[in-house]
Amino acid sequence: MEIGAAMNSGLQGMQRANQQVSQASQEIASASASGRNDVQQQDNANVNGAQTATESASETSQSVTATNTTDSLVSLNQGQTNFEANTRTVETADEVLGTMIDTNA
Repeated sequence: MEIGAAMNSGLQGMQRANQQVSQASQEIASASASGRNDVQQQDNANVNGAQTATESASETSQSVTATNTTDSLVSLNQGQTNFEANTRTVETADEVLGTMIDTNA
């Protein structure tokens, strides 16, 4: 039954997209928490007089965090788009199945 295969494919795609969105969300939250920790460490180092070395390390860390956050945001958007596309697949299979049932009744 082709409609069943389309329905299953759409549902599996929705599950994969959901996992992608969850993972990207966790990465974004982790990067945000990491950024707050970097600022706190920099403030502590400034108080202790180690400002120059900490600024260089902080800039590198912020650059990596920004790149990771950007990648995670792109992944989040892709997951959302994939979920929406698979939702349309399931809706279409449902409509076709409904039409077939109505036709046979």
